[in-house]
Amino acid sequence: MTASVIAATGFSSILLFIQSTWLRNGLFWGVIPDLAFLLLIWFAYNNKGLEGVTAAFLSGIVCDLLSSTPIGYTSFLYILPVYAISFVRKIVDMDTILLPTILGFTSTVLKGLSSMILALIFSTDLVNSYSFLDLRFWVEAVLNGALAVPFFFMFKRLKHLLVTRKPSE
Repeated sequence: MTASVIAATGFSSILLFIQSTWLRNGLFWGVIPDLAFLLLIWFAYNNKGLEGVTAAFLSGIVCDLLSSTPIGYTSFLYILPVYAISFVRKIVDMDTILLPTILGFTSTVLKGLSSMILALIFSTDLVNSYSFLDLRFWVEAVLNGALAVPFFFMFKRLKHLLVTRKPSE
């Protein structure tokens, strides 16, 4: 478990670095897809227990250290959708196109909802939250949904490093 969480945190840190440097101008209308978040969604779906939540927390801390957000903000944004994904795994089997798209889109919506919860608890002056009325939010949700399919395929190649579940489970 520990090795897979460390590997997931390391890979998500690399993806955070890529999206903050190479994709800093965005892919579409200046919107940057959250590639590290896609890895965490895949990781949470393919592992049992709290591995996904732990990796989401650690990756969020790394993201906060790389950006100017308060420490723990991105961790909270990542934890709620990743925790929800761990329940989806028990109900639905992974296919190659439809489920990754749905997971990428709905998880981004949950991430936006998490940011709105933080904005209600604290203040909108202190916390930068998503807005469901903003077109850029929906573009990010669609980009995450669309990029989930190729990225989930790539993450499957790293399964031996990232998945702790035994074949019989």
